[in-house]
This record gives sequence, C-alpha cells and structure tokens, in this order.
Amino acid sequence: MKSRKPTGLVGAGGVNQSFLARMPALLEQLGPVKGSSLKVSRRIANGLRAGSGVAEYTALEPCDVIWIYAPESVLDCVTAQLASAIPLSGKIVVLCDALRDSLRPSPLRMAGARVATLNCVPESHERKFVGEGHPMVLTELRKLLAEDRRKLFELRPAAKPLYLAGVHLGSYLLLPWIAGAAESLRAAGLPRTEAVNTVEALGIRALRAYGKAGSRAWNRADAERSDRAVANDFETLRLTDTRLAALFTEGNERMLRYFAKPVTRARLKVLAQRSG
Repeated sequence: MKSRKPTGLVGAGGVNQSFLARMPALLEQLGPVKGSSLKVSRRIANGLRAGSGVAEYTALEPCDVIWIYAPESVLDCVTAQLASAIPLSGKIVVLCDALRDSLRPSPLRMAGARVATLNCVPESHERKFVGEGHPMVLTELRKLLAEDRRKLFELRPAAKPLYLAGVHLGSYLLLPWIAGAAESLRAAGLPRTEAVNTVEALGIRALRAYGKAGSRAWNRADAERSDRAVANDFETLRLTDTRLAALFTEGNERMLRYFAKPVTRARLKVLAQRSG
C-alpha cells in the first residue's frame, strides 16, 4: 500500500506483539503513531522501531492510510475519537484483528472513510490473511501483503461471521470432543500420551477424508455401527463419567442431524402425495 503521504497507526493493547510488528512493507511507510497518551505512543513506536509517537489524533490528518489495532472493547471509542478529530472522507482505514465486519455502522463509515478489516488466519505463521470491506482497500492490502510474500483471501460481503464461526468451530467448539475422546481412551487404560496420539491420528484421518470427499466422507452405516457398539454397554460409560456419556449422546444426535440429507422439492412432493 504505497502512498505519497505517510501511513498512520492508532494502537491500543499489544500492538508490539501483533502481526503488525512483523510487516516490513508497512513499517517502512509508518509515520505518526497514536496511543492512549504520548508516552504510550512513543512506547509503541519504539517497540515497532518505526514511526514516531504523537500526542493528538490531529497528527494523523496528513495520512491517506490509517491502521487501527485495538481490542474490541475500546474500538468504538477509538474510532469515534479519530472521526471527531480529523476529516476521514476518502481515507483508507484498516481495522486489524477486529471481530466485526466493515459493514457495521461506525463513525468511520459515517465520516466517509473507506474501511476494511484484516485478520491473520490462525496457524498460518502469519503468511495468510483474510480481509473484507471496500474493494479498493482490499486491492491495496493484497499488494502490500505480497511485498512480504503473504497472501490475502477476500471474504464475501457480510460473510465475516461465517469465517469467525468456522474458526470457532474448528478450535474452541472442537476441544470438548477432543478431550472427551482422549479421556475415554485413558479411562479404558491407555497412557495419556498414547491416548492423545491416537485421537490426533483419528482426527487427521477424518480431516483428510473430508478434504478429499467433503460430506461424503461421513458413512452413516459405519457411524451407526460404532454407536451400537457403545450403546450395548452404555452404562459403563455413564458410570465412569457422566460428562463423557452426555458428550457421546449429544455428539451422536448432532452428527445425525447435521449430516441428514436435505429434503428436496421432489421428495417433499412424494411425501405430500403419500400423506394425501
């Protein structure tokens, strides 16, 4: 994102540990850096070894491009302060690691800024990013990231919640099933390391199968056969750990509902004829 005027940064909360600190193409363009105070601004600039700390938002007015890195809890306050301090019409504003999408009403959009969000893809070693927002901003972001040999994947409009849901499902919501599988194997007598290694191998196999065949990787007959094997002596599981028993039952129910074949229009017509 090469601009004739310097790039500005508004930072709060861990900027020097963020991916911004490892973006040479951005850092070489960095000018004014605004934190919660002049002391904090200077601390951020010193930590980044780029730009210079400033005391007021007005120092960002010459910048055509402004990056914002701030916790979600203070982002509204930061953007409101910025919008009230300087004209933003036509300026590029990039929200880093924000959980919201750029379509959300905000002081930035009301002031006429071209807004986009940029998030690092988890476990990508900061080589892959997702972005959404103003098309021109995304084009510039793609160029900037390419200078550091990084990739930008553009999200569809208003689709950021789907991206965040995917990340959440693949991490936090997956963890109970991982823990349940490992604890079941340990309760059966496997050492912890062997239990974890087995669950890891099963997970990798399932992921690879899904990568090749999508939802067809799930085989209803195999799943039901496995379910029956446990159900035949379900009391053992319940007496060992009621949490595991509940997790197993709930998991089966959710699995069957999720992979249930959608009812097509033709199928609905047949069912209607039968009921008639």
